[in-house]
Amino acid sequence: MSLSIIDELPKNEIYNDRISGLRLSYRYVKYKNKKTIVFLHGYNGNSKSWAYQFKFFKHNYSLISFDFPGFGESDNMKDPDMFKVSNLIIRALENLKIKKYYIIGHSMGGMLAQILSTNNNSSVIKMVLSCTHKGYSMKYKKPLREPYNKRLQERHKLSDVEYGKLRISKMLPGFQDKKIFDFLCLISQETSSEAIVCGGSSMQILDTTDVLPKIKVPCLILTGSEDIVVSREKSLFLYDKIKNALHIEIKGVGHAPYCENALEFNEKISSFLST
Repeated sequence: MSLSIIDELPKNEIYNDRISGLRLSYRYVKYKNKKTIVFLHGYNGNSKSWAYQFKFFKHNYSLISFDFPGFGESDNMKDPDMFKVSNLIIRALENLKIKKYYIIGHSMGGMLAQILSTNNNSSVIKMVLSCTHKGYSMKYKKPLREPYNKRLQERHKLSDVEYGKLRISKMLPGFQDKKIFDFLCLISQETSSEAIVCGGSSMQILDTTDVLPKIKVPCLILTGSEDIVVSREKSLFLYDKIKNALHIEIKGVGHAPYCENALEFNEKISSFLST
């Protein structure tokens, strides 16, 4: 299956990190004298997830979307956590000579964004957190949380197409837009077992409670009124703890507002970044 919106994305490039020995894949559209937006995807996604944002923002910004370790063409990270991943991305951005940037993180990517904004606060201009929370605050990486372990079992048992359709139907039950459903499924079916473990392990041991007051940059928190994955209360915890935070709820969307209602999602972000 091919979708034209995905076909329009730039091809993957690879950053080879000397410190960790890992390959980190990314998609990059660079324009001279234009500020950069860094996109961080969710647990059912990869760097392709931001196709609608690349199309919308490409005339006004340089754009880069990373594949979390284990996702896309990025190497799997052993003993992962969000701080290690954040440092890896910071080194990649430094290697690309991207000194100032906005961050947009969705779900898992929003958790990573919280760490990235404090680890490298002087480089971040503004941050957008979409459908995310502070992490699961568990003290161990193994075993995986039951929902993640179930995903792992499904990944072993099902075909790529079956797995993609199952994950998106659980994320957006009853969703009717076939074009968007196919878009999400096509990306989700690329999720590997290694990605499930790497992303899941990183999220379940994360607790950004002590990090949030250290975030100094302006922050937009976006939630979906129909999101069954991340509750409004969990997202509003971030709003309460981050000093310069603004919250906007997008009506009628669930856990994928970046494509369920890409126009409103993009316009809210565009307004926030430009003011």
